[in-house]
Amino acid sequence: MSLAQPTEARPLTWREELTHDLAGATEKTRAAWLSQRNVVATYLGAVMPHLEASFHRGRLGHLRDQGMLPPSLTHPLTGRERQVIVRVARGMSNAETGADLCLAEDTIKTHLRRIYKKSGAHDRAHAVALLLIRGEITAADVLKPREDDGH
Repeated sequence: MSLAQPTEARPLTWREELTHDLAGATEKTRAAWLSQRNVVATYLGAVMPHLEASFHRGRLGHLRDQGMLPPSLTHPLTGRERQVIVRVARGMSNAETGADLCLAEDTIKTHLRRIYKKSGAHDRAHAVALLLIRGEITAADVLKPREDDGH
């Protein structure tokens, strides 16, 4: 008659220790990742309704002022501003643009200041580049003949 005698726990081999340590590290990494993902998901879940509501109410000024949105998202160019910047892109001076649109040169300068503010540009070339990149004006707008642009 043989009763099972308690066996002594043998020490783990280096491979068993490594496998155990890797399994523990993997589980800790997975738990941390899930925790971070949940934090991000929770944050987005809390913020998105307010952001969507802001879009619907038209109150994006704060985000724009903080540099989080380009001004053109909340204040698109007017038709006249678009006409002015297209002519600037064609290389016309303020005087030439004014004569072409039957506006005073000072009025053209005012439109350009507004365009700079809306686009975040610091000069004519910068404004043209930014507005081309954003798609607010196109190469086709700039290249088509003057009589075809609706004035």
